[in-house]
Amino acid sequence: MRTRYWLFLLAFLLAVSLGYWLATTAMPQAVAHSSAATPAAPPPRMAPAEDAMPKFRRGQRLPVRQPDFEAALAGALTGQRVLVFKDQEDLARFLARMGDRVKLLDRLDALHALHVGFADYGDLQGLLDGAEDASLVFPVTAPSPPEGTVQPGAVPLGSHVLDWLGITRDNTDWGKGVSIAVLDTGVTASSAFKSNITAINLVDLPSDPAAQNGHGTAVASFILGDNSLTPGVAPAASVLSIRIADDTGTSDSFLLAKGIVTAADAGVQLINISFGSDGDSQLVRNAISYATDKGILIVAAAGNNGINQVSYPAANTGVIAVGAVDALGNHLDFSNTGDAIALAAPGYGLNAAWTGDQAVSVTGTSFSAPIIVGSIAAIMTAAGNKTLTATQAYQLLTSYLNDGGAPGPDPQFGAGMPDIGRVLNGTTPGIYDAAVASTRLLPADAGNPNGQAEILIQNRGTETLINTAVKVSAGGPMVTTNITSLAPNAVTTVRVPLSQPPEAYATTGLTVNAQVVLSGGLQDAKPSNNTRIETYAPAAATTAP
Repeated sequence: MRTRYWLFLLAFLLAVSLGYWLATTAMPQAVAHSSAATPAAPPPRMAPAEDAMPKFRRGQRLPVRQPDFEAALAGALTGQRVLVFKDQEDLARFLARMGDRVKLLDRLDALHALHVGFADYGDLQGLLDGAEDASLVFPVTAPSPPEGTVQPGAVPLGSHVLDWLGITRDNTDWGKGVSIAVLDTGVTASSAFKSNITAINLVDLPSDPAAQNGHGTAVASFILGDNSLTPGVAPAASVLSIRIADDTGTSDSFLLAKGIVTAADAGVQLINISFGSDGDSQLVRNAISYATDKGILIVAAAGNNGINQVSYPAANTGVIAVGAVDALGNHLDFSNTGDAIALAAPGYGLNAAWTGDQAVSVTGTSFSAPIIVGSIAAIMTAAGNKTLTATQAYQLLTSYLNDGGAPGPDPQFGAGMPDIGRVLNGTTPGIYDAAVASTRLLPADAGNPNGQAEILIQNRGTETLINTAVKVSAGGPMVTTNITSLAPNAVTTVRVPLSQPPEAYATTGLTVNAQVVLSGGLQDAKPSNNTRIETYAPAAATTAP
């Protein structure tokens, strides 16, 4: 009995001790911000490093900068945003509370917009109250020399841009009274220009004038050039040079938007943008609307990446996107493609003016765009068309386009290529002009195991063509087809089966020879476009586009 008592007592004491130990180990440790009336004793000093650690009050934000992941992932400029407000009052209230953690980089009052910079994304977030629309700032650059490829056999245009456009008369006074803004690296003086050039520099000029990037000067020369070496389409036009980029050809979407607004406020009729970006900026879209609402036409380069994606702002609604072709009117492989493409113009081996009164050879969609701008300005003023607006001139230009590639609008050529000669002669009767517009290879199908050559024929005259013969050789004997009737400006296609399987051309490539012949002894107004001979490289011959 006594032994049982002592065993019971020992078990009781062990249970109490165990319960106490478990209870104490389960209690939360006291912290500095505890709300107890009597604070707990401080913990014992453990090591010097423990005292070096900062203590924070409840609700205090850790002093760790928040990275700008949103911009980085989108390919935008980190640490920068555009803030757009519904009115100037909201904009002013933001500026009043902005403090010094967020910096004002620029402002665009016409669009109630601010360009701000920050080191800590959290600092910007703390200032936003929903009264603003925050968007990203994207890099904008002059398209680099073609990142894609120039296909074998491409033909440079040199100084023959006027001939290519069908201009056979004196164009010295074309463009007079038309104001054109060139948003670029700035336009320098050149003996090639007879018109006065005014300038607004949103980016500082270099201290040494010889160091200025000549991209803007080259672009302007396709409008203003007034000599045989670097001819322009509308040499009497007035150009407003708006410098939006430094001499590395670097800008951003805020500066681009500001340049568009600046041009619109200056009263220009046309804007050329030979710059591009991978980012679709909301502010740039707002600026485009601001300009187009004033009746201004904006023309932009499609980009030189050789991809199926048109660069911005050319891809934006309200902008005329221009791709590039060679002297033969063939699409250049580096020229970006897509449904946004409106037109195509020469962009390979073109003569252009440059900084230091030089002349250089240039390539890229940057130089296709101003050929379209110059063409619109020329039509506004040529042949007594003094009252045409830019929009009316553009509509007239697109009524007489030379087709290329697939019939009708396509992602490479858009609606086609300009021909000012056809525009000026569009109402002149008695012009017969049958053209072999293009050739292309089509892949094999059930009825054509070797594939086909497709020939695009266009009536570029003013009279209906009757019984027009088309002769085609596609790696074999000449085949003749008859086109019964083809109305002015209409197109049709002729398809000829390839005479051998694709592997037969794997070494030598495939030559397609196409000719068009008028019937009844009619005289063709432009015999140079009656024949087209294309040699497709082995890769093209075996893998049709």
